[in-house]
Amino acid sequence: MEEFNDNLNNTQEGKNLEINGSQGTSSEQVLDGGAVNQDTADSNAEEVAEEVNETFGDEVAPASEFSEPQSRTPYGQENIYNKINYTDKGPISNYTPFSRGLKVFCAALAAVILLVGSISCGYFLGRSSNKSNFYRNDVKLDLSKKPSKGDGMTAAEIYEALNPSIVGIRVYNSTTGNDATGVIYSEKGYVITNDHIYASVGAPKFRIYTYDGKEYDAEYVAGDTVSDLAVLKIKNGSGFKVPVFGDSNELVCGEDTFAVGRPNDASGGTSITSGIISLTSRRVKSKTNYSSRLIQTDSAINPGSSGGALVNMYGQVIGITSAKLLGEEYDRVGFAIPTVTVKRVVDQLISNGKVTDRAKLGITYNEINSVTKQLENRASTGLLVVSVSSDSDLYGRVNKDDIITHINGIEITEDDTVLDVIESLKAGDTIKITVLSTSGDQKEINAKLGANIGESSFKIDESEVEAEQGEQEKTPDNPGGGTFDFPFGD
Repeated sequence: MEEFNDNLNNTQEGKNLEINGSQGTSSEQVLDGGAVNQDTADSNAEEVAEEVNETFGDEVAPASEFSEPQSRTPYGQENIYNKINYTDKGPISNYTPFSRGLKVFCAALAAVILLVGSISCGYFLGRSSNKSNFYRNDVKLDLSKKPSKGDGMTAAEIYEALNPSIVGIRVYNSTTGNDATGVIYSEKGYVITNDHIYASVGAPKFRIYTYDGKEYDAEYVAGDTVSDLAVLKIKNGSGFKVPVFGDSNELVCGEDTFAVGRPNDASGGTSITSGIISLTSRRVKSKTNYSSRLIQTDSAINPGSSGGALVNMYGQVIGITSAKLLGEEYDRVGFAIPTVTVKRVVDQLISNGKVTDRAKLGITYNEINSVTKQLENRASTGLLVVSVSSDSDLYGRVNKDDIITHINGIEITEDDTVLDVIESLKAGDTIKITVLSTSGDQKEINAKLGANIGESSFKIDESEVEAEQGEQEKTPDNPGGGTFDFPFGD
């Protein structure tokens, strides 16, 4: 019987192999494709049992006992995976994104980046605006009219009224320095002075001395060589006293005037001199070819008083003084920039850093007056054109040796006629000129005035000034600053 069972098992295994082989199914395919068809398995088991019975008779158990064993799971229906045990995870309650040390490091790094960025921005903004960090549009000044009635003030009263508004200015660098005067222009510390006071001082610094003995550092705002006006700004100060500015157009010759300034020593006291208005408007030309109408006075204006105040008998500032004409042939001839010019220029220097609306025709010329007309046998008085600037509206329309005979219908007998008309207008305005060509033809031209944007004598680098001074010998009495012979230049 044991031999029979062994044979039966071997036969059963062979059939199973035949079934698997006939189906072309490996153990992997059974796993992938699912269990073998149960009916097919039972049928095969019965066929095997019948063959055994034919051979061995009733000693063999029925086929059903082999086809449905009670102790095993049908083939192909076994579990093909193991149960996975896992633990539920909830949110972490004590999670912190960074350690405390990392937080401190990040905060310090951010602070360093912010500091470097701020310094860089400040440097480049300051560098690009070295003409001023103080440009404002709210610093404006109105000119007051003369009192209609009443006597004028005494010199003592004028001094008492003006002294708090006058400051001494020391302009200096590592090798040289100059002294000058300034006039308070606003409570916020803007100071008017002359542009030439730092012309010989490269990379200048400014120290301000006020009437009450206090000292302040000041910073350059802007300057203009054409008008010889400049603006400084007192640092860390406010509440300064602004004088009354009068209308210089109301001046008359012979009117009493007073010059208030700090000659020779900026840190010394303010002084006052008296005189009269010699000329209300005299056109003065400089070596740099600039021409301006100035107030002429015989009030003493000594070196160091440049940038001070010329005051009328009512205590109104009607001009900003500059160094007097120097030379033995001149006596008590001083000049001041009229307040109508001061207001126009200074307001723009503070708001724009430069004068933007001043007009120019854009030509160089020789004056033909009645005398030169006769001596040179010219066809007319006027302006003999020498050259025309490429940015002039007359470029290509007026030629060399043409004569401009009229401007806005007014005959030109001297160049002051043209200059007065142009100074009364602004850049962009249009004028009509009459031109007499070399061939004798006459034509009228409408020309738009260009912008005469002046530069400043302010220099960033000390070496620039040293190069201009050349081999000028420096001594204790002559540190290299030089003397400015206004209005004729150095």
